[in-house]
Formats: sequence, C-alpha cells, structure tokens
Amino acid sequence: MNNIRSALALAGFAFVANVHAISTNDIQLWTGSGTNRAALVIEWNSPEVFNLTTVPAPVANKTLVWGYQFNGSATGTQMFNAILASDPRLYAVVNNIYGTFVEAIGYNLNGNGLIGVSDGSQTYNAAAFVNGCLLNSDLNVDAACPLNSGDLFWSGYFGPNWNVWNELGDSGGFSSSPDRGTNPYWDTDTGLQGQWEFSMNGLDLLPLHNGSWIGFSVAAAGYDTNNADPATAAFNLDEQAPPSPDGTYVAYVCNTNDFAVQVIRSIGVDSMPPYNNPAAILGPPTLRFVDNEDGATTTNRTSIVDDAYNVAPDGSDVITEITNGGQIIVKMGRKVCHNPNNPYGIDLMVFGNSWFNIGAVSDSTDLDTTQLGSVIYGHSTTVSVSPDGANWYTFPNTPSLYPDNAYRWDDANQSWTDEQMNPTKPLNPTVYATDFAGQTAAYGLDQFIGSAGGTGYDLEASGFSWIQYVCVQPGTQYPAYTVIDAIAAVNPAVEGDALSLTPDNIASGITNLAFQKPDDTSQTLISVNFASVSAAAKVSTVALSDFSPFAPVPGSVSSACQITVAPVSGTAPVTFAADLALYAGAGYAGNGSDLRVLQWNGASWSVQAFTFNAANNQACMTGLTNLSAFVVSRLSPQLSIQAGANGFTIPLTPFANVTYKLQRSTDLVNWTPVSTNTPTSEQLVTLQDPNPPASQAFYRLQVTP
Repeated sequence: MNNIRSALALAGFAFVANVHAISTNDIQLWTGSGTNRAALVIEWNSPEVFNLTTVPAPVANKTLVWGYQFNGSATGTQMFNAILASDPRLYAVVNNIYGTFVEAIGYNLNGNGLIGVSDGSQTYNAAAFVNGCLLNSDLNVDAACPLNSGDLFWSGYFGPNWNVWNELGDSGGFSSSPDRGTNPYWDTDTGLQGQWEFSMNGLDLLPLHNGSWIGFSVAAAGYDTNNADPATAAFNLDEQAPPSPDGTYVAYVCNTNDFAVQVIRSIGVDSMPPYNNPAAILGPPTLRFVDNEDGATTTNRTSIVDDAYNVAPDGSDVITEITNGGQIIVKMGRKVCHNPNNPYGIDLMVFGNSWFNIGAVSDSTDLDTTQLGSVIYGHSTTVSVSPDGANWYTFPNTPSLYPDNAYRWDDANQSWTDEQMNPTKPLNPTVYATDFAGQTAAYGLDQFIGSAGGTGYDLEASGFSWIQYVCVQPGTQYPAYTVIDAIAAVNPAVEGDALSLTPDNIASGITNLAFQKPDDTSQTLISVNFASVSAAAKVSTVALSDFSPFAPVPGSVSSACQITVAPVSGTAPVTFAADLALYAGAGYAGNGSDLRVLQWNGASWSVQAFTFNAANNQACMTGLTNLSAFVVSRLSPQLSIQAGANGFTIPLTPFANVTYKLQRSTDLVNWTPVSTNTPTSEQLVTLQDPNPPASQAFYRLQVTP
C-alpha cells in the first residue's frame, strides 16, 4: 500500500459557555427534519468521588449542545443516534441488550479524526464505531480511555456513570435550555434540579415533544452496597444536572488579582460593626448577604434593587463605611493598565452599595413586573489613583456610585440564576445617564450585557500608563460619607463575549468595540468600528470552528467568527454602518495576497474586498451595513487524499479563477505535475493522480491567483 503524506482538516463544534440559557435558535448543529425541535446537552465533568473506576478525569469541564428536528413521534434514543451519526466528532459506547444504556461518550476535541477507546486489553478503533456508536462490546467501561488523550471523554457502569435528565414535566415546551436552579445537586426525594428532572425512563421510553431537552451528566460516584461508604452517599445524594449552556457572553471566572488585595491606609472608618472593617472592600463585590430587615433573616442576592449590607452568609463583613474626612488606600492585586482595548476605554471599577429604591424587595421579587424609578440611592465618592503610592491623580467627584448586580436574571422563567455577572466588565457609560423610570428592573438589567455594574474610570485622564494603588473617600455631596464594597481592574472583552453600543456612544467619540483572544488578551481578533447606529445595539461574537450549517468553505480556514448585531431590548431591527478588522490567524506571516475574506449571505459565501494591515495581522473591510459569519481563508486548501480504483483523488473546494496545480514527489526534491484545474466557481472539484508510484508519494498544491 502507498504511504500518503498530507494535511488533514476537520471542522469542529462551537462550545458554549455556562452563563445564559441558550435558545434553540442559537444551536448551530442540527440533524433530522420536521417542524418539531428538541435538543441534546452533554456535560463532561469530573465525578466527586472516583470509586470503582480507573477512568481518568475529563480533560476539561465542557458542555456541548445539539439540535434534532422531527415530525410525529420520536424517542430519546432516536435523537441520540441521529446526532451521533451526524457529528463525526461525537462517539459513544452503548449497551442495548436490555434497552439502550449509554456507557461512554467521547468528543474528538482537536478534530484530528482519531476516534476509538481501549481498556488496556480490548481496543476499538474508528472502524468499530458504526455511525459513531460502538454497540454491545466487551469493553470494560470502568477502565476505558480514549485513544486520543485530548478528547472529552467519560465512561462508567459500576463506577460513576452517565445520568440522563429531561426537561421538567417531560412534555416539551422549552424554547431555551432548562435552568439548573440554585442548588448544585438535585433533590433525591423528588428527582428535581431546577427545571431539570432526573429521567426515570431510559432513552427508549423517553418521548420527545416540541421543546424537549435531554441532558447527560456524570454521576457523583459509583454505586456499591456499603451504605456507610461516603462514595455511596455521594452517588445517592449528589447527582449533578447539566448546566445551562450559553451563546451570548462568556462565563465569568474569578481571578483574585483583579481586585484590591491589601489595605495600605485607613482613617475615618465607621466605628460600628459590621461596617467598620476596612478589609471588607478587598476581593470581589458581594454576591449574597443576610437581610435582617423587619426582624426577618433571609439570604438575598446583591442586585440593582437590593444592595449589599449587613454581613455575608458566612458572617464575614461585606461593605465598609467611610466617614467625612476619612479615606481608605488599597493596593490592587496586579497593575491596572490604561488599555485602549478595554471596553469603552474604562480601566477601573468601583462598587458601593447603591440601588434603585423601589421599596421592600427580596429574591422572590419578580423583576419582569417591578418598575424602576428615576432615583438611585447611593453615596458621593471621590476616587484617586497612583502607580507608586506617592504620586496621585484624583478623578472628579462621583455623585453616586452606580448599582451593581451579582447574578443573571432569567427573563424567560422570571427567576434568578446562579450565573455570576462579570465585575471586571464595565457597563456601557450611557447606562449611567439613562432614565429607567417606568421601565422594569429586568429591562434595566438587559442593558448590563453580562456586566456586574458599578462605576468605571478611565486612566487616560491620570496620565499614568498603569496604577496599583487606589484611594476612596467621601465626595463633596450629601450625605457626608461613602460606602465601598469592592474595587476591580477591567479586563478586555474576548471573542465569545458581547458588548453594547448606542448613538450616544458615537456622539461622544466611543465608536470601536474590540474583542481579544481569550488566552492572550494582547491579541485583537475582532475590531468593529461604528460610523453610525440607529439604536442601542448588542454586538455578540463567537468563534466558528464548525461549518456544517454553512456551505463548504473554499481554501484553508485561517480564522473564522460570527458577529451578530441585535437590539439590546425589543425586536426593532438596528441599522448601522461599520468598519471591520479580523485577525488573519495564528502563524500567518504573509502580506495578505494569498488571503480571501468570505462573508455568509444566508445562502453562500461571498468574497469581500479588504485591505491588509500587516502591523496588526488584520484583514480590514469598510462601510459594512450587515454583519454575519466571516472566514479569513488562505487560497491553499488543506489536502485530503482518497484512494480509488484509478489512483488517488484529492477533492477540494476552490476559489474561482484560481489555478490549482497538483504535484507529486518521491524524494521531496523533484516534483512532477500530475493535475491542473482553474475552476470558474467555488464548487467542489477533484484533482487526480491516476498513476501513483508503488513506493511512498508526497503531494503538494501550487496555487496561482
């Protein structure tokens, strides 16, 4: 058999963050046909207790979601099998001797096509998986590992195994993923976990309806007969339901260095506990506090209508009151840099205990019906910053620090979630000047776009390129004291996140929204510079790696993303004009002549005119009035060689009016042309080598625009 050397390219699946419930309209990968829609959620997570198993922990805690369309009657098994067959990266080990029982689920995370499992004695490669399924094997699933160590994978029968969940009531009707609720574990008496319900039926007996959701998650531990065993207790008591996946903004992960970490100086602090502890302003803003008003003692979330006060549930102090003439100086956990790529140019956030005063509230207050007034109750505050603790710049007095909000409000289900808002993501400054009188609290929170609120400061006015010390003290307005909860450094928005932009932003000179590389925020992946926008717009971004919902992409994908512009509130379309700059891709070192920018027009990819900014490695487009999916593609495609009856064939999706010459070599020195094609459209073509040599062969493609 000939030895073939070539580059392989496989499309991936777009991951979703665990923040805001994803709608079925947001799901990218669908299979089946029909007017009814259901969804499958799979969460790879580590069990609490590794008993009765030698399976290694999943390489990451990841949650993926797929969609299924159908008419008439359908079952969970039909959906699971159809999705397995449609996604070449997803695979499963199934035992169906006594009904369908899913023993292992894997996902080829890096897209290298290496699918298979082994328990050390039995090995099953990709050929054993028919339509993604290995059926009734001899595999020891409590000792199994994927052949590709980088895959998402879990396997278990006696050890921690896969749990199956369905939407509450098992009757469909969920247009968005069920919410896991406030308890991290389900109630063993009822089998309920928020809007998820532990499935009492197997997949074969689980009927699908329009709006059905099925979720797989890893059990807490393996089951054994020793009821005194903590692992058995974990198995019985602590099953986890799948989280709510998201397609709106990235999940917030706390880094304590983003906040104040040390009190340097403190004078004039209130003398009465629990507001006399300067250290209460260290760390992130308060998430929950004990509400002891009116003689009641309840635990509430910090929100724009219910400010943090008293103490935290663990009894620790949450806020500090600074009296007239007093001040607190803190050191931040890292340098806070003046970064033009930060959202709206804001570099520093300060949180107090401000709120919209609407009367008595609690966590049960319905924010979808609660109306806000114009008045924000807060405290006048003066903020100063310094790089060294000696040289200071003082910002103008802030009449009232803006309210903050700890958790996401779920409009669809009119309830709070446990999904934290991001205190290092600033509010759009136009929110500060917005009069919310007559609007609901939920409408007000819509404007936060994942931010935890607070008041932002731009270091540009200070003249410092960075600072590490912050001083807070009462401002010049009544009342003559201030209350501080936390101080945070701002982080740039990353691809996968969303920001808002309004006409007032553009009028004030804020026109550009930048989205950075998640693991290297010095690298700008997407930059949208608006010339105009008709109304407050939410600009959402997501990386693209799965192109199955689109037409085949010509060339070789260098970078890809999807950008959506939608109204922040309501449904009226937003019109705009903007320039767009896209990162050309990691490792690209050309001058842009071998690149093409493609935009999805709803039916096909259209080639866009662009200029190349070599300094920033960006393809730049101007005057766009529509944003959608974009691909920066190199003219040279990655090769996939197929053996046939008449030699080798190389299928590729080309660019039109580009000449592709296939060349062959047996020694990597001398190259022989074997096939040439200059297609006139971006349709699949096949290059062929009808007479390959008997020894090893190498192939390369010469591309001439």
